[in-house]
Amino acid sequence: MKKIVISALSLLLLLTTNSCKDYLEVDHYDILPGDFMFQSEDNVEGGLIGCYDTFYPSKEDNEAGADGSMWGFKPQYMLSNHPTLDTQASGWDKAYCTEDWTSSSSEFLSLWVGCYKAISRCNTLLDGLESMDTDLFSEGETGKKKIEAQARAIRAYNYLALAKNFGRVPMLMAGETYVNTPSKPRPDTEDETWQVIIDDLAFGASVLDWTPINGEYGRITKGFCLGYQAEALMYQEKYAEAKTLLKEIIDSNTYSLVPCFSYLYDPEKAWQTEDVFATVMWTDNGNNMSGVQGWSPTEDHYMTACYCAASMEYNGWGSLFVSWECYNSFEDGDRRRAASMVALGETNPWTGQTIGANGAPNVKTGSEYMPNISSLKYWRANCDYWTTINQPFTLHLLRYAAILLNYAECSFRTGDETSGWDAIRQIRERAWGNHEVSLSDAEYPIPMQTETVAVPDAKTYYTKYKAEKGYSSETWMVAVNMERRHEFNAEFSLFYDLKRTGMIEEFINLEYPKGVGTAPGSDAAYQDWRTYRTFDYNKDKMLYPIPYQEILTNAEIGPEDQNPGY
Repeated sequence: MKKIVISALSLLLLLTTNSCKDYLEVDHYDILPGDFMFQSEDNVEGGLIGCYDTFYPSKEDNEAGADGSMWGFKPQYMLSNHPTLDTQASGWDKAYCTEDWTSSSSEFLSLWVGCYKAISRCNTLLDGLESMDTDLFSEGETGKKKIEAQARAIRAYNYLALAKNFGRVPMLMAGETYVNTPSKPRPDTEDETWQVIIDDLAFGASVLDWTPINGEYGRITKGFCLGYQAEALMYQEKYAEAKTLLKEIIDSNTYSLVPCFSYLYDPEKAWQTEDVFATVMWTDNGNNMSGVQGWSPTEDHYMTACYCAASMEYNGWGSLFVSWECYNSFEDGDRRRAASMVALGETNPWTGQTIGANGAPNVKTGSEYMPNISSLKYWRANCDYWTTINQPFTLHLLRYAAILLNYAECSFRTGDETSGWDAIRQIRERAWGNHEVSLSDAEYPIPMQTETVAVPDAKTYYTKYKAEKGYSSETWMVAVNMERRHEFNAEFSLFYDLKRTGMIEEFINLEYPKGVGTAPGSDAAYQDWRTYRTFDYNKDKMLYPIPYQEILTNAEIGPEDQNPGY
């Protein structure tokens, strides 16, 4: 009889003001009969938690080494940010800032394997679930559908990630896994991929509620399904359909912008009103803290965000710098900059460490002349190379702010300029601190706004910005994408949004003009704040390559099936 190995999940501490049970804690078994998962509702629920577990680093990921131990963070932030040049890296990671990546680059394989691991688990569950009698579920057919909806939504989330990065990918369906289906061709068109994603998420939205099952935050909800379904529709240029789904989310009044933008990244604040979906990476700050020799412990779901993001001056790795171009692109009064980045001469409000005070006094730092700016979204704790490289934090995978900006884009594309500019206005009102006034948080590391201010009109500002920079894109598109730039810097979306909207080439050429400034390697270059770009934009690089390992092992995909440019 076929055997199934079920691994126990670690207890994930969910920090939230909402009551929740520790649903991620399940019993551990070594070897079980192949049909054990489908003998009861409790058992199949345990299998479903195995699907949720793929959002977090696991013991097997940790044993894979540095790259594996940061699954869910490192490959994602690198692939979704570095090619825009708004974030940059040194060492071997720098290839993602120069379009020098190849099909053998490890982050591609890491993302590919991680997503298909999740898809395979979901497909195993969905295949067995189909044959289960509804009498086994306390809610009958409804209970069975709730399990199916969550598994299909997790599968859709991973296919969406694959499609955004690689385009057409092999579509493993219920019962198919990387073990029993090691070879499968890419579909002829991307529509097949998008249709699976949309169908899975539409089913989830029809079954699930706005609030998570049993109040257990971290589970898939209706908002998750509608938000990602809308994104998939936008990739198909079905903006009217996407707008309807986004409006449904807005009108549900389930979510709202967090009053203080900086609150989003405070380690002790998790699952806030803005989170449509998030994963909480938490540590007890005790003996499970890890130095570089231990990387991530297997019993806690947290990663080396602090080590990636901290200034090299204060023991950071050098994998996540913020560009001076991005830093200087913020308008006066926009408080998002101070909340999300710290530059030369400024002090990290959470650690008290001043950039440039300990041997890095220049606007570019290190032997590779990286911008001397660090991300405060992930560096809010002291980083000690030998003892502490992890910190608790929340990965905000889908925020209400993204729903508003996607709604703005769909509104503009469907001729509804009034709704589009109003959605942008809501984002900017929070960005200028007008929502902070009522908080009266006198002890907060970044002083709160105490009086409301007049926020510059977005249409007026971006009309001028477009002309000064020389963009040919419409004013509204410049506005939406620049707000995304400032709102989601160092999160997981900017590169994909710029690609999808067709603005990536203009962005790179106008925000990072080739050959401007002094080439690295001299004292003058060390002081020049600009990024010295030497490569030409290559449209074929905008889809990443199918990992070389996949071409070697999948008999249905050969070198002739590789994406153009590789």
